[in-house]
Amino acid sequence: MGKSQWIQWRGMDEFREQMDRMLDAARQEPACFGAANSGYVWVPLADITETAQALVARIELPGVALEQVLVELADGALVVRGERPPEREEADTAYHLMERAHGAFARRFPLPEDADAEGISAVLHEGLLTVTVPKRRVAVPARRTLIPD
Repeated sequence: MGKSQWIQWRGMDEFREQMDRMLDAARQEPACFGAANSGYVWVPLADITETAQALVARIELPGVALEQVLVELADGALVVRGERPPEREEADTAYHLMERAHGAFARRFPLPEDADAEGISAVLHEGLLTVTVPKRRVAVPARRTLIPD
């Protein structure tokens, strides 16, 4: 495969990744906001991990202040929504390329039944929102050893 063909396929991979992100955003509840107005949907990237004690969501939100983010539990899911404002445009500035997204966003992640809504915490540090949802301790019935008569 020639070099120019490889570059064309690389562009297709990038296009496919963008389409996958847009389709994922379309399936989110509530719907991602701003798509109709801006022509694109911004879906912040997220990692979800789970330990025996908690579920932890890490969401990339560069340029977003904590006051611009709402974190809530609704209908058995963690919902994170907010908005990244556009940068101020100078009157004498002409854009040649504009790839960084701005606008409203919403992400929804289902939670396990043992999620503890009372102990949820969220920290935004250097553009990374970390939401920790602790798990409730579920009472485990005591084991009974039956000794035959």
